[in-house]
Amino acid sequence: MNIFQIKTTKGNNKPAISSGIDPYMWLVEKIEPTRTDLLNHSVYKQLGDIASVRIFMESHIFAIWDFMSLIKTLQQRVTCLDVPWLPPTDINSARMVNEIVLAEETDEVTPGHYTSHFDLYLTAMSEIGADSSSIRKFIDSLQQGFSAEEALAPLSIPESTKTFVLSTLTTVNKSTHEVAAAFLLGREDIVPAMFRQILASLESSHVFTYKSLQLYLDRHTFLDEDQHVPMGQKLLKNLCGDDPLKWEQALHSAHNALKVRCSLWDGVAQSIQENRENP
Repeated sequence: MNIFQIKTTKGNNKPAISSGIDPYMWLVEKIEPTRTDLLNHSVYKQLGDIASVRIFMESHIFAIWDFMSLIKTLQQRVTCLDVPWLPPTDINSARMVNEIVLAEETDEVTPGHYTSHFDLYLTAMSEIGADSSSIRKFIDSLQQGFSAEEALAPLSIPESTKTFVLSTLTTVNKSTHEVAAAFLLGREDIVPAMFRQILASLESSHVFTYKSLQLYLDRHTFLDEDQHVPMGQKLLKNLCGDDPLKWEQALHSAHNALKVRCSLWDGVAQSIQENRENP
């Protein structure tokens, strides 16, 4: 299926979306094979013991951190964070992004208790005995003014984890619709299905005696599926409109985000296997 149709008006060829095509559904159909590969990844079934869950969390925390770079980039682009303040030009997109940021950065996880999902996950790591020293060193280095690449270099984490973070930080420098596509289809849309597989594996590992991890997974699954994914779809549609070139760029961005997530899981699965062979 080709999204492009060439319209000729007064001798000028102008690309347009082909008649009868829903560009969002076209994009979803195009990325489905890669999305399926990610959902069928072997890493989910390797989380049947505490040691493997710890290894998983020690890399996954970096994906939680750089997720915030995507949504904060969108917030910078579609809202106004400057002084003097100026009204957002796309009020609907601004509203959707601000609502997502509110939940991710200051979620009310229990009545009267607010935390970021990043900090909630750090709490879960502490409860389960996962090593959070790498992510803490990374944050400390950023606070000292080092670049992300410099901060990642000395860390004892899989190379695939470092590559994943750097790929995200490359994406945030792209156009707004490309950032939104990576955010929605490379993160929010896929997370509920991924986390359900993780939850199923964790039931056999007695991890749920550690409540913060279950709270994180349950909370993220609920918010993403019921609230953030519908918001993200509207946001992407607002940003791409009826411009087929933007939809093509969104496709490439979403596809790349899914591919690097597969590579991230490859590295985690390898680390788990190596730990089992050399405990």
